[in-house]
This record gives sequence, structure tokens and C-alpha cells, in this order.
Amino acid sequence: MYSKYPFSRAFILRSLSAVLGVTLLLSSNPIAMAAGEPAPSVQEATIQSTAPAWQAAKVYVGGDIVSHEGKLFKAKWWTQGDNPNAALSSSDSPWSHIGSDTGGGTDTTPPSTPLGLSSTAQTSTSITLAWSAATDNVGVTQYDIYRNNVKVGFSAATSFTDNGLQANTTYNYTVIALDAAGNASTVSTALSIKTAVDNGTGGPFLQVGQSRVITDVQIQATWGGIDPQYAPSQAAASVTAALPQADYEALFPLRIGSAEWHTVAVGKPYYKPGQVDYYSYDNLIAAVRDAANIKYKEVYRGGSTWTKQIWRLDKTAKTETLLYQEPEFNAEWNLNKPTTSRIVDFGTFLKEGTETNKKRELAAFLANIAHETGGGWATAPGGTLRWGLFFNEEVSYINSQGVGYVQSNSDYPAVAGKSYHGRGPIQLSWNYNYGLIGSIIFGDKNVLLQNPEKITQDGKLGFMTAMLFWMTPQDPKPSSHDIMVGNYVPTAAQIAKGLVPGFGATIMVINGAFEGNKDESDVRVGRRIGHYLDITGRSGVNVQGEKLNTLGMQPF
Repeated sequence: MYSKYPFSRAFILRSLSAVLGVTLLLSSNPIAMAAGEPAPSVQEATIQSTAPAWQAAKVYVGGDIVSHEGKLFKAKWWTQGDNPNAALSSSDSPWSHIGSDTGGGTDTTPPSTPLGLSSTAQTSTSITLAWSAATDNVGVTQYDIYRNNVKVGFSAATSFTDNGLQANTTYNYTVIALDAAGNASTVSTALSIKTAVDNGTGGPFLQVGQSRVITDVQIQATWGGIDPQYAPSQAAASVTAALPQADYEALFPLRIGSAEWHTVAVGKPYYKPGQVDYYSYDNLIAAVRDAANIKYKEVYRGGSTWTKQIWRLDKTAKTETLLYQEPEFNAEWNLNKPTTSRIVDFGTFLKEGTETNKKRELAAFLANIAHETGGGWATAPGGTLRWGLFFNEEVSYINSQGVGYVQSNSDYPAVAGKSYHGRGPIQLSWNYNYGLIGSIIFGDKNVLLQNPEKITQDGKLGFMTAMLFWMTPQDPKPSSHDIMVGNYVPTAAQIAKGLVPGFGATIMVINGAFEGNKDESDVRVGRRIGHYLDITGRSGVNVQGEKLNTLGMQPF
């Protein structure tokens, strides 16, 4: 139920303020000119100025045009069920009003000429352009961009980044506006602009939300390569080696959706009659497998953690996606600073360190989530540990229409009527965390923003959200993974706070502000440790001498 997963609200509000701006890479307009053609003058076409009626149940993606209540709308991004007219008053609306529906009449009127063409940023390999919006009797649908009189791309927005350029080289640009009928404006006033001197940071640059396929050489240079021992195919073996299925099911007989859970939960306010085995062993393996296909990277400028980028690499598809970029990351004053990267390979879960440490890691992970989701109490039948993994969302929201954990955030806007309360093994909360974690897992922030309930519907997805939290450092905290596999070396300041490697330090990562400086007499710390000893005992791992509680520890 912690709002600090995977980043604190303060961190999100401080650093996640980039404006989403995606340059379209493929044209859906059948008469749009191909890149490489010379700049035209005015085009005329006889395409009718109307569009299919908007349907609430239909999924639309960026660029789709619909008609609704006499108006034409264009989708900015993935959307379903958002009434175009009703959403117009919101700056976060997925729809843009692009004109009136003529009812099928022929449109031969071209848009006005785009004005004010300028460059807002230049790097050694890219130039970012911006201009004022053109007008049209029906609506402008896209802008074609020309470099040295050759078309190099198009954009639905009034901006475009031209990549793959030569350093310290002058280029000439013009822009043309087009409407849905294919009518083109006259050519804008030309702009002559030079790229920056090569600063060694490389390129080309992506805009937030864009992806690109990269070569093995690029993956080695920018991601440290792809290690086959951390491949998804190793997932099942890594889990079964650390804890066989029979032992896992014996440890958690009352996990939500199991036969025993239905026996004790039936008739209770939180009971879900159709609940399947959410924390099944198969879902655990599937989560380890899918997470292993993802690499995560944070890039910093000049050692400063507030100017950063967040990247995702799909190892199988060899595709990297820019998930977030702080607005000043590529600003002129910041551009010449050297970059440093921190990379997390989610495939290292249960696959790094000694065989004993791999078993300790799974035990520590399961012990902490068993406590977070536990329904046991001191005199519970069979003992408190038997009741681990009993819930998969905040109890007060189960079987409820309540909406909570919603905050205004331009990067990860909440969807009306959706609740972002705690869900999953380590309760994921707040819309900005749903958006960020969704982008890391799926490469698309909208998946969980639009459907936050997916986390309680899909046990594999639930496990994955917890694994990402487990594997990702949160400065100044290390990751719990690094603590358990032997990668964590405390700083002098952390040693002074009593922070040392061991299970107790993972408690400090998860909830140190409330459970720090506690021994087993604290019910929370005691239950976490109880689960850990129970699991390591079944795995045949000796943890004698390991710091298990948080007594003497202060928060990181």
C-alpha cells in the first residue's frame, strides 16, 4: 500500500514533467507523399470531408479520424470510450478537434501556410523544428517536413525532430500543411539552421514514447550487450532450482484463488467467486520469464540525477524505447556534459550470485510480498505464516466502486473513473506509478493507465510489478536484488546508519520509514522474518549470522 513504488511522489512531481511529443514515422494518409519526393505546390483532391462515426467500444490509435456530433476529431494516442466532445475541455484529452464534418461534400480548400518556422534545439546529429498551427476549413491533419527540398518526414503536431544529421552542418527546412482531403498549403518560409559541434554523446535522438530497432553493435555499446545466461528461456529453471513447486504450494496454501482460499473466504466482503489462482507457481515462472526480456536504463548528464532519461530495451526484438526525458536533458546549456548510465537487466533475478544467494533472493522476495499481502494474525488457524499471499489489492477497495490514489500529472494523466489504489504483491499505487511501470513492462504507459484493474486480473503481471520494484535502485537506496545477491556495498554514511547487507536491509528498502530500528517483537518485522526463515528452511539454506531484523538501522 505504499505510494513510493517504484518512485516517490516527490520524485515523480520533481522530475517527470516532460511533454509527450511523438513524431509520426508511418503515414496513414494514402495520398501523403513519400520521403524523398521534391516539395510540391498546392495539391487538390476530391476526397470527401467526412469520417466514420465515433464508437465508444472501438479502440483508436494516434492519427485516427472520426466524426461525432457534426465535428471531426483526430486521436492523439491510444483511446477507447473517451467521448470526443466531452473530452474537449480537458488538456489531457486523447482527441483533437480538427474541423467540421461537411457530410461528404468535396473539399478542395487548402490549409493556410504554416508560419513562424524556427528551431528549438540542435544537437550534433539532430535539429528540432517548431511552427505555428495552420488553419483549414475542415481541419489540418498533418505537416510534411522538407530538408533541402526533399521530404524527410511528417508530424501530426507542430514540431518535428530531424535525426541522423552531420555535425556542424547547415540545413534548410520548409513545412507544408495538409488536410484530410490531401489539400496542401503553400510552402512555408525557409529556415536555415546548423547542427551543433560533435560532443561525443552520439545520436540520433528519440522523442518520448518513440522506439527504434538497434544493432548488436549498438546494444553492446549503449546497453552492455545481451547476456544469454539472463535470457527468458532460463526462467523456469531458475525458479525451480531455488524453490520447487511442491514446496511453494505448501508454504502458501491460502494464496488468493487457491482451493483453500475459496473455502475460508466464501461469504466474506472481499470474496470474489470467480477468483483464479492469482499467485500460482506458473504465474511466478511466467513473470520471471517476461521480465527477463526487459532491460532498464537511466541516463544522467554531468552526474546530476535530476536531468535524466529512462529507457527500455526489448531484448528479443532488439528495440529500445525512450520512456521519459527531463525537459532540460538536451538543453543547450546541458548538452555538452558527459553522460553516465545505470542499467538494470531484469533477467538477473534469481540468476546472479552463488546458488545459495539465488535461493536467499527468492526467499527474501517471497517473504516480503507474503507479509505485504498476508491475512494472518497471531492466533490464525494453522499459524500466521499460512496466510501469506491472501490478498492482491487493498481490502477497502475490493468489490467496491471507490476511486482513489489519483493525482494530477501531465505525463501520466489519470483516466476518469479509474482507481489507482494499491494492487499486486507490493501494492502499486497512484496513476503516475501505474503509467511509469506500465511503460517499463509494455513499452506503453497507456496500458495500465487505461486499465489499472489488469494488475488484479493477471497474476503474472502482478508478480512483474513487484519484481521491477525489487530490481530497481531508488537513490540513495540500493535494489533489494543487489542486497541479497552480494552486489551491495554500503557507503560509510550507510554503515554509520547501521545499514548492512542482509534480509533486514530489504525491509529498510521497502518500508524503512516505519519499520526501521525494530526487532522481531514488532509484528511486521517479525512476520517478514518468519516467512524468510520458513522459506529458507525448506530450501536448505543456512542464514545463521545474517542480519534479519532492522534493529539499529536508520532509513537510507
